[in-house]
Amino acid sequence: MTDPTPGPGDSGSFPWPPSSGRQQRTHVWGSEIPFRNEYFIGREAELSALREQLVGGGPAVIRQPPRALYGLGGVGKTQIATEYAHRFADDYEVVWWVRSDQEDTILASLVSLGTQLRIPEVSPGDRDRSLRLVLNALQSGDPYARWLLIFDDVTQPQKLRRYIPQGGHVVITSRITEWRNVLSTDGIEVKEFARADTVQFLRTRVPQLAVTGDASLDAEAARHAGRLAEALGDLPLAAEHAAAFLSQTGGPVSDYIDAFKADAHTLLAQDADMLTTSVAVSTTWTVARTWLSPEARELFQLLAFFAAEPIAEENLLHAERTTLDPALPGPLQKVLTSRAEMKRAQRELARYSFISVYGARNVAQLHRVVQAVTESRIRRENPELAALLKKTVFSLLAATDPDAPEREANDVIYARTIYHLVPTGALESDDRRLRNLIINQVRRLRMRGGNREALSLGEPALKIWQADPDDIQTLAMAIEVAVAKRELGSWEEAFALNTDTLRRLREHYGEDDDTYLICANSYGADLLLRGRYDDALAHDLGLLPAFDRVFGENQFRPLNLRNNIAVDLRCVGRFAEALEYDRQVAAERERQFGASNWQLSSSLFGMARDLRWLSRYDEALEVSRTLADLMDARGEPWNFNRLEMFSGVAVSLRWAGYYPEARDLAEDVYRRYVDFAGEDDRYTLMAATNLICDRRIVGDLVQAEDLGRATVAAWKRIVGPGHPNTLSAQANLATVLRGRQFPSAAREMNQAALDGFRRLFPAYDHPSTLIVMTNLASDLAAVGEVREARAIGEEAIAMSQGSRGEGNPFILVTAANLSLDLRATGDPDAAVELLAKTLAAFDETQGAEHPRTVQARHGGRLNLDIEPTYR
Repeated sequence: MTDPTPGPGDSGSFPWPPSSGRQQRTHVWGSEIPFRNEYFIGREAELSALREQLVGGGPAVIRQPPRALYGLGGVGKTQIATEYAHRFADDYEVVWWVRSDQEDTILASLVSLGTQLRIPEVSPGDRDRSLRLVLNALQSGDPYARWLLIFDDVTQPQKLRRYIPQGGHVVITSRITEWRNVLSTDGIEVKEFARADTVQFLRTRVPQLAVTGDASLDAEAARHAGRLAEALGDLPLAAEHAAAFLSQTGGPVSDYIDAFKADAHTLLAQDADMLTTSVAVSTTWTVARTWLSPEARELFQLLAFFAAEPIAEENLLHAERTTLDPALPGPLQKVLTSRAEMKRAQRELARYSFISVYGARNVAQLHRVVQAVTESRIRRENPELAALLKKTVFSLLAATDPDAPEREANDVIYARTIYHLVPTGALESDDRRLRNLIINQVRRLRMRGGNREALSLGEPALKIWQADPDDIQTLAMAIEVAVAKRELGSWEEAFALNTDTLRRLREHYGEDDDTYLICANSYGADLLLRGRYDDALAHDLGLLPAFDRVFGENQFRPLNLRNNIAVDLRCVGRFAEALEYDRQVAAERERQFGASNWQLSSSLFGMARDLRWLSRYDEALEVSRTLADLMDARGEPWNFNRLEMFSGVAVSLRWAGYYPEARDLAEDVYRRYVDFAGEDDRYTLMAATNLICDRRIVGDLVQAEDLGRATVAAWKRIVGPGHPNTLSAQANLATVLRGRQFPSAAREMNQAALDGFRRLFPAYDHPSTLIVMTNLASDLAAVGEVREARAIGEEAIAMSQGSRGEGNPFILVTAANLSLDLRATGDPDAAVELLAKTLAAFDETQGAEHPRTVQARHGGRLNLDIEPTYR
């Protein structure tokens, strides 16, 4: 049996919502209740949660606890409470608003409510007794049972206990976060607007951003609204100020954003016809001295001089690695030298929602508007303190630097500071340790394949530092910027910058200076990119003694130089020597950095290339697959590093005879390169040069020719017609043209490539030269010039045997083709003998089932491909 519904004055519960059929009327409506905001947007989730907590879908228990809306100042707590009061007013007989920032105002407001309720003996002159009478009347439901009290901006939850009656609905708004502990009640954390709500609010309020129906104008207005929303961090109070200010002035949104970034405190202190508050917005986050301890207050001011990004605790506790300025306030020195004091101050700030603390990541964060307003306020009111706090931030950031960006284990340390460098003005600082951190950050970014990010940080820093162009740190940054430019395809700019930097270093610091050696190493890579392979090799070998002397033989930089020497050797066709260097470097890198390090990946990539050119295809494929597994295990994103590695896997698959699989992977890598870097990027063109062969070898000759012609044209445009990569693409395209039954065109193109390689490599026995000779012999045979074909084939074999050995598969391809030309020129016995010897060698070195072996056995003409060895 259900208890009867109690009436006014009964204890127990009352029906909620009110019983149907009963007309509700609000008898008492507090004068302090804000007007309803006609522009109220969003917040339906918070309102629904608040309604559910208060009503719960059934009878509301008299002893129901109050419900708290808590969060950062300006986030919209009061607006939600106001909207709730207006939206559900008909469900209450009394709605009363209590300003609660001071205990005195709470008491005065409740006594005033007693007067409105016409409770006998309530008198402002006897407030304590009057308070008891008011609370008793509310709890008894006499004269009204359905009431809503809203305590707005509560600053002292513990003292609020005595003012909260039972029996109705109580809503609290506060910056305090500890409601469960203080009042045994749940709370609803109010956060910033969703971006879409901010944009909608701004477009509703600001005439310049209003919807017009013109698609072009509306799209531009939406972009401006989005930029403004982002600048304001979707904070409702800041958005309200911006909307009111822009509506009044009619000025451009971009001007408001610029003014906000320049001095948020002054801008938000300007009066605007705002619906939400009559108080200057800039005062919303002023730290109340009566609330906070000196330690928490001073820490808050320091945090405002970091960026509005997560601030790791480790960024703050480096007093042992830096010297704190003795002028720093004592409470702040205390916080910065004790983890316990730091945590205590952070918890205190979080309690009042001045900061958000994320325990899992051990970071704290200020909202970007709070940060901007607080920093600019201190700069205006106390410039000496502002300068001191800024200097302290720089010292703390600099102290985090492990000075080893090459070690992946340090990535997490560098990640804690990188987003604070530009916003704090660190690039303009002349702090030598801070500048070293910035250089290391740029170096780390480019080492991990983030060359665009490296430039976005490094170029602005270099521009500022070039006020002193010969300073060693300016020159060190110039090296990093040049490398990033080179990796992004601006290789002429990189070469010019490196050349100038190398000259300055030589003149001012000498050739044994470590920064000079670093620049000289980079200069060697510039020579490679320009196709000056012999010069690059001589240059790098000449640097090696100084590197070992200055850095130590097995340290990071000498290993990098040896890696580059392996590349040089590969480019000039000395693959066995290149493999020896790559193996030594790989072993040392694995010993120093571990089996999953990115530097080891680079060495394995080089080893796979060496093995391919040495025709040790199965070994090359094994190393390539190991590399692919390493990329997958590392979770490496599809950046330049991973794309280059998997491009090598595709080449290994092709040379090992897995043609369809090679083509599928090569197509995927090429598409990713185009998406990632564009069609004319040098990495993309390297992949395209290989993909020409993959398409040809599976019979897709039309697409192979289309890609080949586009790739040759791009190489000519970017590096010139005589560059090794241009010649390699021409040679691969020529083979396609012969397959398309255009032997004359193929012959002309291969002859041009051969002439180019002979100019580059006068010794004549470079592998690329010999490959083109073999393919040119096939072109000659195809146009009926079999004697010329035989002659060039015999020359190629004689040259190859001297440098590569008789069993080398490249030589076997040339020999198999030569057997056909011997037969065609009337020497069948020699042809039979050579073919038999060649097939036996094919069986032994590549296996009877390798496609090349099968094709040679059936009398088919074989082709050779050129894999570009360097961009």
